[in-house]
Amino acid sequence: MLTADGHLAGTPSVMFDAVAIVLSDAGAKKLSKEAAAIDFVRDASRHLKAIAVDNGGRSLLKMAAIPNDGGVIDVSDKQGFIASAKTRQWDREASVRTLA
Repeated sequence: MLTADGHLAGTPSVMFDAVAIVLSDAGAKKLSKEAAAIDFVRDASRHLKAIAVDNGGRSLLKMAAIPNDGGVIDVSDKQGFIASAKTRQWDREASVRTLA
């Protein structure tokens, strides 16, 4: 267990360059009922962040209707996540907003 530096409702994903969603299956199921958790992962996706996930994290993204794209990295791929975190996931942009 790690001490939290913030909470979902008060520390939005916009505060981070990238996010890691590491959850047990039970934790993912519980958080899927929390609007703040769903908003957090949806905002991370809409802000084109790299998102590292384990199985629980992948479940939460699925429950939030976030597609698995090139910016969603398995937590075991540390180098891939670090590389993806250095930039926004521009390929995702067309799927999250209408471009002028």
